[in-house]
Amino acid sequence: MAARDQRDQEQRQSPARPLVGYRDVGEDVRHSRGSMIRAWIILAALAIFYLGWTLIVFFLEPGLR
Repeated sequence: MAARDQRDQEQRQSPARPLVGYRDVGEDVRHSRGSMIRAWIILAALAIFYLGWTLIVFFLEPGLR
């Protein structure tokens, strides 16, 4: 019984895993050229969507003009 408790305690005291995201493996991957381009593309897509939605609402809403 004591051996089983000791094994359970060893399994619970394993070192913690590093807190990184799904695609993050280190500095090289996190700030690579491809990831920076992908981030800018996502930001541009969000800006275009926001601007498009805002202009659609502005021109279709009669009380705003």
